[in-house]
Amino acid sequence: MAKKESLDDMRDEAYRRQDNLAADIDELVDRVNPKNAVLRWKNELVESVKGFTDAADEKSPVSLPVAIAGGVIGLAVIGGGIAGVVALSRHRAAQRTPSARLERAIKEAGKNTDKAIADVRKSVEQNREQAGKKAAKTRKQAGKKVDNARDEAGKSLQEARKQANKKVAETIEAVRG
Repeated sequence: MAKKESLDDMRDEAYRRQDNLAADIDELVDRVNPKNAVLRWKNELVESVKGFTDAADEKSPVSLPVAIAGGVIGLAVIGGGIAGVVALSRHRAAQRTPSARLERAIKEAGKNTDKAIADVRKSVEQNREQAGKKAAKTRKQAGKKVDNARDEAGKSLQEARKQANKKVAETIEAVRG
């Protein structure tokens, strides 16, 4: 049967793993640190140059100019490789940092905001044009309604005038007669 771990045992295990992970991260940081990497590569280069000057078979000693030329070429190749790796790792690391991600997010948010503002402006302008057209149409319709109402009122007034004149005439006839 599997042994049940207590909460304290699990917590201790988590702390142990956290310490191990921290130690591993510290070791990786130390290895990737450009100063330490350059120091390691420099020591390797010095050893390889020493290897050029010491003939392995002791029968054909390597001349000093050949050893120096080989060392310079090796140094240039290794130095170029180191510079490329360091630049690439810094570039990639810079892209992964929270500040770089935040900067990209801010830039993206700015672009999205600018686009949203442009869309809103365009929408407002379209709505303004539509409202202007509707207002002009409404004014025209209202003008027609006012004209119709005025004409109707004029007709009603004329009719009322005729009836009033007729009543006045009837009243005068009734009084005279």
